[in-house]
Amino acid sequence: MFDTNKLPRGLICPLVTPLKTGDVPDAAALERLINHTGIGADALLIGDVIWGESLVLSPETRTETANATLEIVQGKWPVLITITSDTSKATLRLMAGIEAFIERSGYSGSVFWVDYPIYYHSNRGLPQFYEAVARDTTIPLILGNHPGLIQRRKKHIKHKNIRTSVLKRLSEIDLIRGLIFSGSLTRSINYHTAVRNRRGFVFYDGDEAAFMRQPSSDGVVAGGANLLPRAWHEITWSCLNRYDVQRQYADHVSQVWETGVMVQEFYDLYAKKPAAVLKRMLHVAGVLPNAHTASGTPPTNRTQNQTVEAICRKYDLI
Repeated sequence: MFDTNKLPRGLICPLVTPLKTGDVPDAAALERLINHTGIGADALLIGDVIWGESLVLSPETRTETANATLEIVQGKWPVLITITSDTSKATLRLMAGIEAFIERSGYSGSVFWVDYPIYYHSNRGLPQFYEAVARDTTIPLILGNHPGLIQRRKKHIKHKNIRTSVLKRLSEIDLIRGLIFSGSLTRSINYHTAVRNRRGFVFYDGDEAAFMRQPSSDGVVAGGANLLPRAWHEITWSCLNRYDVQRQYADHVSQVWETGVMVQEFYDLYAKKPAAVLKRMLHVAGVLPNAHTASGTPPTNRTQNQTVEAICRKYDLI
């Protein structure tokens, strides 16, 4: 049991989006994936901007996937749902549509919105925007900061991060409870300083490689947990509790180190083409029935497929 209003701590798995041809959600494959990742994940993230391909999927597909996830999960894990879209209006429409399903179904599990505002909204007026959002929803919000994501937009955007002064004001809005952070260490330190007066504000690492180098205090959004949920659970909790007495034992330290080497090897392979390569890995490992990506996501090529099969065979995933 968990507090439905308290953000989860630990391993957040950003699920890939199982698809049939034509960007049609595959509910059966989704249920299988959830049961697979759930053995290690502390929470599930649906429609992630990177791993879930949400920004190249239609609102209808995203809504259907989110609703199907809630029907499968039935409150067993906290569920984070990304609502970020190309515009503020589209973002709010998506949020309203999913929230309407939550209300109709009487869903009582733990649900949180995830939003990367700089993708569609400038820093100017952002606190006022979220003050209005807070009047339209009762579901807590987790913001996302990912400068690499903003760089993918075709139009010029002056600021690719939430400004520190703006984050300080945003943290004063009660419904905003945390941040998924990708970026420099310096900015991370500045962000932590900006929200120091907001009790319970949660920080998740949005970059699993950065988390392994310098863990945050609250958890990590790790795409690799789709494939290796147990391994990522062990790494996450060893990092979060790195001063725990069990780490004094050489065999435990050695085991975690070996696990870290394995997940790093997988990360090096899928980092440059996350969703496509990870879906291929999941298909080769027998978790997904296919490796279909969204029509807007380039699939893996023959060389990448061969490399995926080799690493999965190396670690006995086939």
